[in-house]
Amino acid sequence: MSRVLHGILFFCLMAMPGAWASDPPRLTEAQTSHAAIVWGIVSYTRWPVQPSPLRVCFIGQTTQAEAIQRSSDWIEPEHNSVMLKLDTPNEAASRCDLLYFGTQALPATERILRQIAGKPVLSIEGQDFCSAGGMFCLEKADGNTRFSVSLDAVSRSPLRINPQVFRLSRQLREIGS
Repeated sequence: MSRVLHGILFFCLMAMPGAWASDPPRLTEAQTSHAAIVWGIVSYTRWPVQPSPLRVCFIGQTTQAEAIQRSSDWIEPEHNSVMLKLDTPNEAASRCDLLYFGTQALPATERILRQIAGKPVLSIEGQDFCSAGGMFCLEKADGNTRFSVSLDAVSRSPLRINPQVFRLSRQLREIGS
């Protein structure tokens, strides 16, 4: 089924009140937008060997893990993905293809980024993450989620990021301004 049909089907099902009474609460528009940006970045990323399944890891405290996990099937259906919560950061380089950082102390974040440097691991987190050496930094402004890219971190990685991702970033910035 095409991506558009998946999206339409999802929103139709979510619009039926009480249809999923036993399911977890609906994702908010902000959570859905945030997750869509993460999966959009993934869609522009090429690994030296395309992972199957894509191992998505979460480290630290994050409120976005559930939204990213729940949206993976309908936003990015062509990627078979597995979600992992890391307890020890030493596992990141060997167990993850995408590492989503939650809240944690800056020294811990920098240490993990040094461990994954030069490895095919896509790194995503919040606003100040790029200055610490992360690749993609998600920013919330005026209720919208946008992102910026650390060209230095991307250029040192074996991952290939399609330049069209910059167009996506620019479009999100225009929407939010």
